[in-house]
Amino acid sequence: MQIEKKIKKRIEPKEIRDLLYNHYSKVMSEFYEMQSSFLSIRYKVHQSIETSLVLISLIRNIHLSIIRKREKNLDHDISLDNFILNLEGLDFDENGQKIISIVKTTGIPKETVRRKLKKLIQNGFIKKNKNREFFWNLSEKRQHNFINIMNSDISALAKLTFGFLKHLDINLNQKVIENEIKSQFSFYFYHFYHSQLLWLRMWQTKIKDIDLIFIALQVIIPTLQYADKNENLKELGLENIYTLIGKTNDNYKSSATAVSAASISEITGIPRVTCIRKLEKLVKLGLLVREIKTKRYFVNQITASRTKNIITKDNIHFTVEIFSEYLSIIINALTRKNE
Repeated sequence: MQIEKKIKKRIEPKEIRDLLYNHYSKVMSEFYEMQSSFLSIRYKVHQSIETSLVLISLIRNIHLSIIRKREKNLDHDISLDNFILNLEGLDFDENGQKIISIVKTTGIPKETVRRKLKKLIQNGFIKKNKNREFFWNLSEKRQHNFINIMNSDISALAKLTFGFLKHLDINLNQKVIENEIKSQFSFYFYHFYHSQLLWLRMWQTKIKDIDLIFIALQVIIPTLQYADKNENLKELGLENIYTLIGKTNDNYKSSATAVSAASISEITGIPRVTCIRKLEKLVKLGLLVREIKTKRYFVNQITASRTKNIITKDNIHFTVEIFSEYLSIIINALTRKNE
């Protein structure tokens, strides 16, 4: 008698999105924490999210070139341990990117990209070939720091994924997830960087200042963590879920949700003076309110003002769509491997 093999149901992006309805404050605060960690590490290296975005566009293509080696050899090692060897094995002239491609991928103006590329070349992060194409350069002295950054990224990504898996009743511990990401490093990080590029390009296109979003996250995270637990989440859907961000209880001005320019500067690495200027811009855009006495900032409790420029329905929808797609890829790969 033939026994049919049980096929595990694929997790669709819609299931990831649906989790937000019942666990919105927790899930989104965890997501924004991951984004804050991702951006903070890169800002402290380059003192600019735009510069990091240019570099991410080059590195994403490196991962794609490594993955394509499996077109000839299915057993090709794309792990983190083998990444340096994979990088050294790539043809410099075949894997470069022209300025126009970087502009299209990042949404950053051409002259700004040109300026960022020039600085990256001066600092040894990229090289330019005879065809005026740019290629990421991981020098030997930076390899140790690169591995540390990747381990930090993997840990943050595994933590977020672990949280989603619990809501899906999938039992995988965080260490197993980390090891899987490391073993198939270029696969997971090609998709991860692709998602980051889409998300950061959205902000670059809409507000022309990615650093502004980096600062906004530092206020949104504690607000979501202390959001009013009595909110009727059953009435939430993609049409109105964006309005919940910032809704807190009567203690929204407390130290739990209000932040100072100094604390943001310490977390992000952005100079305090710059933080103050960006925070005041977020006040003008309606996202934040400044408490006169303490000079601390908290999320505006007037929904119409809060959702006018930054936390718009389109921005939140796009964020949810991008990372629902990515998390469905990573979760399906994990469950397939660990059935």
